[in-house]
Amino acid sequence: MLGELLPWHKPVLDGLQQRAVDGTLPAAIALICGEGWGGHDLVERAAFALLGLTSEQPPHEIAHPDFCWVAPDGAVIKIDQVRKLNAFSVNTPQIAKCKVAVIVDAHLLNTNAANTLLKTLEEPPRNTHILLSTPHWGRLLPTIRSRCQRYQVAQSADEATQWLSAKGLDISKQAFAQSGYAPLHLQQEERFDLDAWLFELENSFEPSTSIASILETDLVDVLSRWYRDLIWQQRDKANRTLLAFADELNQTRLQLETSNAANPRLLIERLIYQWLQVVRLQRQRGG
Repeated sequence: MLGELLPWHKPVLDGLQQRAVDGTLPAAIALICGEGWGGHDLVERAAFALLGLTSEQPPHEIAHPDFCWVAPDGAVIKIDQVRKLNAFSVNTPQIAKCKVAVIVDAHLLNTNAANTLLKTLEEPPRNTHILLSTPHWGRLLPTIRSRCQRYQVAQSADEATQWLSAKGLDISKQAFAQSGYAPLHLQQEERFDLDAWLFELENSFEPSTSIASILETDLVDVLSRWYRDLIWQQRDKANRTLLAFADELNQTRLQLETSNAANPRLLIERLIYQWLQVVRLQRQRGG
């Protein structure tokens, strides 16, 4: 079920709607929207508008003959998912004037899936529009990027701050930086308290409780926030030890985000051990 129309989505949606009215809408469309700026909502709203569809169901549960929704299976989008999309794309529209297929987080297409999709993008079927949604345009294969018409959401910190203020959210500069200047991250309720968790970890003789609690969270999100917070703290100085740990933190996040084979517990245990070493070193130096 779609929520409110986010103001930074409107220019992109208006542009797509105008192209649809003019009959110039391309077959392959890439919607680039940063993390925490509502990319899933944007592509869902765009697809529904093209189909004239309204529904209170989540998009992956909608049974519509002219609509196909593809989302990552774990950490990747697999070849079988794209094969189903390709088979869908060659059918004739049954209800709507066109068919719409959506690939959410298209940067997570594995190599085989991306190459299979490319065959359809090279010879797109008539009356079919494929929407690829991603916050990471650069991770798509160059051959896929070259076949897509790109629409990018403008990320205005001022617009986001005004939107948050209108909702009564008074956000500190540090919290905004920790969120990656992403307004929807700040709007989330009951978000994992990273600062409290770090305090508990750094002042505990036994980290097992801290490990257990962080494993119950969205690890990719929490590690992203932790990384951004470290970088923000170094904005006026350069502590090589902290920056080196930040690199380790980011690499761990990438492993969890891009591999189904990653072992979260082992990766987090290793990361926490490294962080406690950093904390001890900082305390010895009086930093």
